[in-house]
Amino acid sequence: MKDYYNILGIERGASKDDIKKAYRKLAHQYHPDKKGGDEGKFKEINEAYQVLSDDQKRAQYDQFGSAAGGGGGQGSWDFGNFRGFEDMDMGDIFETFFGGGRGGFGGGAGGTRARRGRDISIDIEIPFAESVFGGERRVLIRKRAACETCGGSGAAKGVKEIACSRCHGAGTIRDTKRSLFGSFTQVVECSQCAGRGKVPEKKCDTCSGIGVVPASEEIKIIIPTGIEDGEVIRLGQKGEATRGGETGDLYIKVRVLPHATFKRLRNDLFMRFDAPLSLALAGGSRDIELLDGSIKVKVPQGVSDGEVLKVSGKGIPRDDGSRGDLLIEVKIKIPKKMTPALKALVEELHKEGN
Repeated sequence: MKDYYNILGIERGASKDDIKKAYRKLAHQYHPDKKGGDEGKFKEINEAYQVLSDDQKRAQYDQFGSAAGGGGGQGSWDFGNFRGFEDMDMGDIFETFFGGGRGGFGGGAGGTRARRGRDISIDIEIPFAESVFGGERRVLIRKRAACETCGGSGAAKGVKEIACSRCHGAGTIRDTKRSLFGSFTQVVECSQCAGRGKVPEKKCDTCSGIGVVPASEEIKIIIPTGIEDGEVIRLGQKGEATRGGETGDLYIKVRVLPHATFKRLRNDLFMRFDAPLSLALAGGSRDIELLDGSIKVKVPQGVSDGEVLKVSGKGIPRDDGSRGDLLIEVKIKIPKKMTPALKALVEELHKEGN
């Protein structure tokens, strides 16, 4: 048996949240539409998630794997060694063998899975300031969209629908699969009519009856305040369409470009400030340019090199409307050349024990 926990890189006692986080991370990494994606790996990840995210299937999987291993549940079967098994879908086997609320061994239209268009994943880059205060982006994506001529039905205008010749109007067909347990018959959605039981008497000329066509769409993306590098924004039903089913989702992975002055420390902004020796000794105020304007910062007399000054409420915005802090690390600039006057001052300080 495939080790679904290993596929998702999680422990056997992982929580549902851990399973979901691992799945989202790996699904984005190996999505076929992404550069460097792997369709085989992507399917395997989805297969593992379908089982482990369902309490009943997971319990059956854990129990079944333990029984197969024999010896305290430490072992597992390698189904890949059985001839013909590599052509089967593990998700289908668990659907058929364990049920899981989708029809079990029985059937009826309730045993079919809902059709859903493919998800799309893209990457965008935003400047540091936009990650702090949010913004708006528009991107043009190419995808499969519902045919405008037929409204996604796949039928020519004005024609009537007739019973599907494959399923005879049932919307489902019986499909027999082979496994090491024997042959299993399950009820699946008819691919010819997409589970509707009816097909148009004449297909739409624009989409040839498919119901979807390649199209470009401009998508508006709202960048939330305080978004972090690597975070993913999900836009529901902005993915690819499919005939007779639900549109997939669009996932946007955000890469925050580094800033020359500022770095992020959770909800705080961090920067370094080069202070002249005179300012460090005598103290004073300096104007500092921030991402949203300038502020006057007071440098205390006798500040130490490496000391951090805190300015409250000038950091990253939080969800509750408050902001983190601005942290300023003071770096004292020591003159490389000594003028006679400066040398005299230093000698005077030395005499005073400073």
